[in-house]
Amino acid sequence: GSISLAKKSIEVAAKSGADAVKFQMHIPDEETLKNAPSPKYFTNESRYEYFKRTSFSFKQWKSIIYHCKINNVEFLCSPFSSKAVDILEKLQVKRYKIPSGEVTNLPMLRKIAKTNKEVLLSTGMSNFNEINQAYKICKNNDLTIMQCSSIYPCPEKSAGLNVIQLLKKKYKCKLGYSDHTLNHASGIIAAYLGVEYIEKHFTTSKKLYGSDAKFSMEPKEFKNFCNEIKNSVIISKNNVNK
Repeated sequence: GSISLAKKSIEVAAKSGADAVKFQMHIPDEETLKNAPSPKYFTNESRYEYFKRTSFSFKQWKSIIYHCKINNVEFLCSPFSSKAVDILEKLQVKRYKIPSGEVTNLPMLRKIAKTNKEVLLSTGMSNFNEINQAYKICKNNDLTIMQCSSIYPCPEKSAGLNVIQLLKKKYKCKLGYSDHTLNHASGIIAAYLGVEYIEKHFTTSKKLYGSDAKFSMEPKEFKNFCNEIKNSVIISKNNVNK
């Protein structure tokens, strides 16, 4: 809910090597009941109240997008409802990132498919029947399927990098990797395996309130991560026969 923190995060992420900065658009009345159970980290407010408090107005979203532009990073945003897609269309986003929890939200996927824009699809918690459904809807949208293990943080043994090779065999599209581990190795290996997008949680401080900050990368570590990823891509292209 802090526009100043949002802009500060954009600035620092850009300086640390990010190519894009991804937000989430939660509209509480579209996706949760007021009495819905809340995770344990919501100690003083409900899930509904949290989404309400941390949401941005249309004018604030435009300000965030402009701040991405002047810092030379792309604005990305994950919608969690069809109404969020309507708003993002008005904001003229370039592409869509589908969060893992919305892979089975077929009405929303169909709406996004009709935009003819690029789609990045995270697959955490989904079985192949569910991924197949989403693939059929979005396959003509310059689709990227992103391997994702929805564990926060994700142990190295559960990173699922072996799934990238399986996805490569099953689907005719680009591949990506949503990395929730606490190390650099998983992202480097994913880059070697040929993914085109790597997503990583980022924060200006691990001490910030919320569910993600404590397992996100702070600026110095994220900068090292970006450098290692980009160097591994260069080395792989020039020195490895695949």
